[in-house]
Amino acid sequence: MKKFLSAIFMGLIAQMALAQDSPIGNETPIAEQAPDKASAETTASAVEANEDKAFTPPPGFTTKKRGQLVLYCKRDRETGTRFTTEKCYDEDQVREYLLALEIQKRDIDRIRSTCATSSVCAPQ
Repeated sequence: MKKFLSAIFMGLIAQMALAQDSPIGNETPIAEQAPDKASAETTASAVEANEDKAFTPPPGFTTKKRGQLVLYCKRDRETGTRFTTEKCYDEDQVREYLLALEIQKRDIDRIRSTCATSSVCAPQ
C-alpha cells in the first residue's frame, strides 16, 4: 500500500512540475516580473560584493584544509535519522548554499505576509 501511495504521490509531483514549466498560464504581466528581476540583480550584486571581501565561514561551519583545497564542513542530521553526517563544501558552494537559504527565507516571509491577517485570507 505504501508503494502504491508513494507512486501516486510521485506522479502528482511530476505532473505539477511539468505544469509549472508549460508556457500556458505562465504569462505574467511585466509589472509582476519587474520585482523578481530587481531582486535577482540585487542578490547578484551582493554576491559580487561579497566575493571581494575575505571569506569567513558562517556560524556552524568549520574550516578544514585538505592539501591545497580549503573546505568548509557542517555537521548535520538528516530528517528521519539520529545519525549526524558531515558535509563539506568549497567557498563557491558555501556562497550558493547561503544564497539559497536567503531566497528560502524571503519566500517564507512572502508567503506569511500574504495570509498574515484573516481579513486577507478569509474576507467576510
